Amino acid sequence: MKNAILSLMLLLVLSGNLFHLIPQCSDAGVCSVGHTMSDNNDNILDINLGYKFGSSGKEDDVKYHSFLIGANYNIFEKTSLQISIPYNIQSGPLGDVNGIGDLLISVTQNFISQNNSSLDASIGAKFAIGEDNADNLPMAYQSGLGSNDILFTINYNYKNIGFGVGYQLAGGRNNNVIKLERGDDILLRASYNFLLDQFTIKPQILFIKRLSESNVVNSASMAPTETYIDVENSDQAQLNLLTVIQYQIDNNYSLFADFAIPFIKREVNVDGLTRSFSASVGVQLNIN
Repeated sequence: MKNAILSLMLLLVLSGNLFHLIPQCSDAGVCSVGHTMSDNNDNILDINLGYKFGSSGKEDDVKYHSFLIGANYNIFEKTSLQISIPYNIQSGPLGDVNGIGDLLISVTQNFISQNNSSLDASIGAKFAIGEDNADNLPMAYQSGLGSNDILFTINYNYKNIGFGVGYQLAGGRNNNVIKLERGDDILLRASYNFLLDQFTIKPQILFIKRLSESNVVNSASMAPTETYIDVENSDQAQLNLLTVIQYQIDNNYSLFADFAIPFIKREVNVDGLTRSFSASVGVQLNIN
């Protein structure tokens, strides 16, 4: 029965106690960093594989497929290293693009773990190894964002309740046809863990705010050199519901799935990150 379940589950870099990867929450990466250190110190290495599907909505009508691989390695008792990379496929009315996405690496340090409380902080980087200008198509079709960003998160948990804050420092202008330069992002997260035998259900509310408008090349300018303009309303906020479900098969394997929808959706999609929904399934292998 276990083999049958595993064969049905496509794999994703995401788990109930790891980090949430790829723009399921319509962000540029900050939702993907933030690991809660586990009380189980027996696991030295967690390997995650999986699949994610998403849609940009009716206006763009771009469909997203991501095949992901990632790992969490416990360097020391209270320090862990996370790494993930996706292979992305984008398909829409303007064409199809596929390729390796951006590499995400982060380190998490636990500072407090006592009396039902825990405090963890993470610092990470998103490296622009993915294609950001394939076929001169808009950013919604690209496998990578084209910028090297720095990410910070802090997560506090008391019993089953969790709160987090994150910040993404955008890394400058990319090479896309619009020469996009994003603003920084701030993230606020609230979550609750429901523990039901072998199941863990974790609903989360995610608030993401772009702190400044996106800036692109002024295609209407007749100047001899490139000029740039801000994109109106590209700094809108996003409010998402993300629910993560994990099933612990045994000490070595667990299955997980998630589903995310926006309560407040950013209407301007110049950076290609807006999703009308996204869903994932996957498996995690724990190595002692």
